[in-house]
Amino acid sequence: MRSTIDWRRNPVGFIALLGPPLVWFLVFFAVPMAVVLGYSFGTNSGLTEIEISGTFANYARALEPLYLGILGKSLLFSALATLICLLVGFPVALAIAFAPPNLKTWLLIGVMLPFWTNLLVRTYALIAILRDEGVINGVLSFLLGWAGFEPLRLMNTNTAVVIGLVYVHLPFMVLPLYAALDRLDRSLIEAALDLGASHLRAVLTVVVPLAG
Repeated sequence: MRSTIDWRRNPVGFIALLGPPLVWFLVFFAVPMAVVLGYSFGTNSGLTEIEISGTFANYARALEPLYLGILGKSLLFSALATLICLLVGFPVALAIAFAPPNLKTWLLIGVMLPFWTNLLVRTYALIAILRDEGVINGVLSFLLGWAGFEPLRLMNTNTAVVIGLVYVHLPFMVLPLYAALDRLDRSLIEAALDLGASHLRAVLTVVVPLAG
């Protein structure tokens, strides 16, 4: 029989459990957000001073074409990065889920390895890859130098932003997909193949719906 704790009979224990996370939430989230919200109704009165005057000018300014364009660009980049992560992450997660057990461990370590590396280090690694004298242009120059290859301009471009977003967030796509695919009933896939479905059709009609 499932047992529950009645907080009315043990209010001290309930407060002891709820108190620390509630205080953490208030101090590090609710209060800072309230301060930012208050400042949004203010104006600059000096180099660092903000006078809260109740103005809505900041919100009106946020609706100007410049800022709406920035917002639209951010949404576009996030949608594009999500789509690329899905298209790349699903085959990777599928390969890991169906890999032999001894190989699966190493593949998962490879996916989680970026989490163990500081983001600043990963950023400089991307710079080394994308810069004009970086790895990508170096390889292309070696292969196409005979054809007068000119280095690609990748740094400080929209392409570099999308590549960076995909690189950082790809593991967050692979791991949940792997967790869903690893629990699939393999007999359903075998049944689809036995009934004449190709591997691609079995993936699209059996694996993808069940993974979702």
